[in-house]
Amino acid sequence: MTQDEAARSIGDARGGDERPRPRYGEYAPEGWTWQPPADPHASSEPALEAPAAAAPAGPPAPGAATSAAARRDRPIDRLATIVLLVIGVLGMWGAIGTLQSLPDQLPTAIRQASEMLGTDVAGFEYVPGPEVPGILLAGSIAQIVLWVLAAWWSIARLRARRLAFWVPLSAGVVSFVLLYATMFVIVLNDPALVAAITPR
Repeated sequence: MTQDEAARSIGDARGGDERPRPRYGEYAPEGWTWQPPADPHASSEPALEAPAAAAPAGPPAPGAATSAAARRDRPIDRLATIVLLVIGVLGMWGAIGTLQSLPDQLPTAIRQASEMLGTDVAGFEYVPGPEVPGILLAGSIAQIVLWVLAAWWSIARLRARRLAFWVPLSAGVVSFVLLYATMFVIVLNDPALVAAITPR
């Protein structure tokens, strides 16, 4: 029923009521509701339905649970890593001190090596060559850089909650190798020293 029809029916029911024609349904009969006119340009296709709500997330995959468990907090690993880094600092300073005192200790080491090899170094006097200070400085810097890298990597692994105690442990082994490698470089760069300790 349109608005005009509703107005006419109300007027007839009231015996020719002369009130102005209602425009907004003021005099509409009970139960009547206004519906907007159909848009002639509107598409006849049905409206698209709203997308269904996303399904609730299921339980985490077994791999994710394993990864989370593997990265849980490890207080023992943290304590061991910190203790090993402190020991590494002491070892680094000890290695640097050994390298810096090497020219003074090398004559004693030469005598010990000659006794082990069965050679005679009587009368041989060791004089450090001009390259020795540079080799010792390079060896000392290598010890410092090694410890700094070990500390940085250990802290990074601790923050990521990954096993880290083996990093300073491995750095200690590398430091030991670097110390003796530096000593061998000094010895091998001195032809007179090599000739003195080489068995004839």
